Amino acid sequence: MKSTRIFSFIITLSIIGILIFPTAYGAGKWEIVRNDDFLRVPKDGVEGDLQDVYCIDQKQAWLVGRNGLILYTTDGGKKWTKKEIKTENPVDFLRVYFRGEKLGFITGTLPARWGVRAVLFITQDGGLTWESIDPGVRSYLTGIWMIDNKVGFMVGANNAYLQTNDGGKTWKGKVERVAAGETRQNLRDVSFSSPTEGWIVGSYGSIQRTIDGGQNWEDQNSGVDNNLKAIAFVNETTGWIAGQEGVILHTNDSGVTWTKQKTNSLNNLNDIIFVNKDIGWAAGDFGTILHTINGGQTWEIQNAGTSTTLLAIGAVGEDHCLAVGEWGLVLGYTK
Repeated sequence: MKSTRIFSFIITLSIIGILIFPTAYGAGKWEIVRNDDFLRVPKDGVEGDLQDVYCIDQKQAWLVGRNGLILYTTDGGKKWTKKEIKTENPVDFLRVYFRGEKLGFITGTLPARWGVRAVLFITQDGGLTWESIDPGVRSYLTGIWMIDNKVGFMVGANNAYLQTNDGGKTWKGKVERVAAGETRQNLRDVSFSSPTEGWIVGSYGSIQRTIDGGQNWEDQNSGVDNNLKAIAFVNETTGWIAGQEGVILHTNDSGVTWTKQKTNSLNNLNDIIFVNKDIGWAAGDFGTILHTINGGQTWEIQNAGTSTTLLAIGAVGEDHCLAVGEWGLVLGYTK
């Protein structure tokens, strides 16, 4: 009888521990994988802020950044190889996105007479070769999503919205012109949970939803006026949005309604990723990394070991994650 009470007491303490410290169970560790040359020994001759990361699987990942910087790994981040794309002028790369292992996209900008000109590069062979495509707009294209190998979307600054029906060879859409002193509306990210249902997030709490594959978009009430920067869905009903001042929004009804989750952070969150309905990360300014193992009911501030701004985060499984940011920083998470 006494041993039964002791066993029950131990089980009770374990349950209390999980409730109070939910992320201490199975928690992992972040380590600096690489930095720019002036911070790293040995040097590899590669410098530049990193803007985005895309993990194809546990081994393969692509990074892009300013001044034409492209890096890729085939061993989970132990070794990085620089990829050169020849351009007339230095390109600032903004986003990298793959649909499967072969079809990939990289967006960027070139200096132009009036502001910037958007550029796009597409690969059909997993990054061995890249073809230059002119999207035909002057904008920062910061979000891209392909529904299938033919139909896809890009969004960006000044309400830039583009659609392709031929795998990215041609794009049609619009970019608004904003006069000096007028409010600038930026679209930051786009995501689809099915061939017909998708979302776009942007400035001032903007959320737009489509239920017909992008033919029509309707504004939704986010309940916040923070700039929203990234969106991630794990199935047709469950998704999250991250943004300014530590805001994270959650839906479990296909985006019909959004609720704010408590993050205990006021730092801007620049990206968010979920690998299933429970496990996810968000990354942001001052080295902020938030982690959840219960769908965002609680978020833990993890120790990144740096105060460098993190601009993107990527993962395909719960035991391996990559975050990138300024000064060529790459952080690796292992469970």
